[in-house]
Formats: sequence, C-alpha cells, structure tokens
Amino acid sequence: MSGNNSIGSAPSLLDSGEVASKVSAIGLDKRISSQSLVDIMYDGFYLVFLLRNHYFSTEPHKFRQKIYDFLDKFEINARKKGFLSEDIHEAKYAYCALIDETIMTSQEPEFQTLKDAWEMNPLQLDLFGSQIAGNEFFERLDGLREQGEKRLAALEVYHYAMLLGFQGKYRLEAPEKIRYLISRLGDEIEHLRGNKNEFSPFWAIPDQIKHTLTSETPLWVILAVMAVLLTVIFATMWQFTNSFSDNQLSAYDNVIQENKEQAHISIFLP
Repeated sequence: MSGNNSIGSAPSLLDSGEVASKVSAIGLDKRISSQSLVDIMYDGFYLVFLLRNHYFSTEPHKFRQKIYDFLDKFEINARKKGFLSEDIHEAKYAYCALIDETIMTSQEPEFQTLKDAWEMNPLQLDLFGSQIAGNEFFERLDGLREQGEKRLAALEVYHYAMLLGFQGKYRLEAPEKIRYLISRLGDEIEHLRGNKNEFSPFWAIPDQIKHTLTSETPLWVILAVMAVLLTVIFATMWQFTNSFSDNQLSAYDNVIQENKEQAHISIFLP
C-alpha cells in the first residue's frame, strides 16, 4: 500500500482488498454468517477508520476501485444471506454517503489530492446519480423508519453510518440535533429487534460514540434531580451561613455590656 502515514506496519484494506491480519478468519466467517448487514459490511466501515488515520492510496483511481470491489463483494455476500435487494441498495447508499463526506470534509493537506478527485465525481453521483446526500440521506432514512421492522437491516446500516460520523445537513446546525436523531434511531432499532442486545455482537463500538447508544433520560427526571440538588445545596448554605455568622458575632459579645448599676437621679428640695 502506498500511504501518507509513516507507520509501515499499519493495517491496510487497500493492497490485497482484505483487512489486515488483525482480523481473524474466524471473525470473518462469523460476520458472513451473521444476519446483520452491518456485520457483513465490517470491512468497509473499517476502511473509514483507516481513512481518518491517513492510511489510504495516494492514487485516487486505485482507491476508488478498491471501494468498488468491496461493494461488489458486499452485495454478493448479502444476497447469499437472503437480504432484500432494496436493503442492499440502501446500505450501499448510506456507506457511499459516509465515505464521500469523510473525504470531502477533511481539512488536512494529506487528503487534498484525493479530495480534489472526489469532488469532481463522488461515489453517490457515480453510483446513484445524485450528489445531495446531505439532505437525501435523511429523506431516505425517514422512509425506512416509516416502513418499520421489514427495513430493519437497512436502518442498522444508516444508524452505524451516523455513529461513525456522518452528519450531512446537520453538520452546519446544532450538534445536539444529530445526537438526538442517533439516540432516537437506536431506541427504534432496539424496539424493532425486541431486545436490548448490543448493536453488533462481533465488534466493540469506539469509546467516543458509545454514549450515543444510551437511551435519552426523560426531562421530568432531570428536572426532579435538579430540584432535589438545589434544595440540598440551599439548605446546606443556609445552615453554614447561620453558623458562620453566630461564630463571628460571638467575639463581640463582651464589647458592649449592660451597666449593672442602674442610673438614678437625686433631687434636693429647698
């Protein structure tokens, strides 16, 4: 592999078309036998991590061809497992949107050659005839959510693409919106699957995105906790202030004392 990172032993998906030896053959067999499109697409998602760590081909044409080869293998394996053509198509779209955004939003100089080539012909334009994934991604996602359980396989891929950093139109908006959508979609997927199992049994989700899988805490719980905390803080401060004032004023108790002898007036009559 020809790359821009100086670590010679870095993992590569770009020379032989396979993930480095760190991924065991047993693990690959498990993913192929999985009922999840996310697991079958593992190699492609792993490529996103390699991209962000600057392990990629310096020749845009070769890099693009490796992605095409991966997508072909993904489709073959997914069809063998009996996934619907519609779900496979949507999974490929979500993945291409993630790759395109990862490349074209990078501000690092190492990406410039690849970025220049990609801006002229992004994957979504080449494979899907569109280059408005920033909006279309979420329009497609809404359509999948409306169809519910029968589109669960594709929903999981869209969810994972967002977990790995796809933001689309939300990149220019408040970040809490995309975080809420990720959390909400995760809850919907758990409901559709009917359990609370881990999103993927074969790999660990990076620490920086684990928090997005947790359920959103109801607002009333947050307000109740805050009210209790404020009450405790106020009571503590009130007690401390009173105690402090008493201690400070006690030092002046003897400064002003009442005269023990009562004043009297003597009047002498002539």
